[in-house]
Amino acid sequence: SKPLPPGIRKNLARGKPMPPGIQKTRMPGSFISQLPYHEGFEWQRAGTDLVLVVTGSLVISDVLEGVFD
Repeated sequence: SKPLPPGIRKNLARGKPMPPGIQKTRMPGSFISQLPYHEGFEWQRAGTDLVLVVTGSLVISDVLEGVFD
């Protein structure tokens, strides 16, 4: 996967909503099942980063950079 464009990447930060225009990439259940579960949150892929967001509002709780490099 390729990294996000710099303009979108800089908006990928805790407390901000997921930037519009990020392609939603479905991750395999086998991959998701290995990640920590947090009730009320969901994992999403954004370019080469893994992002933990609040379910529904999509406000970013955490960003793990370069997971999919």
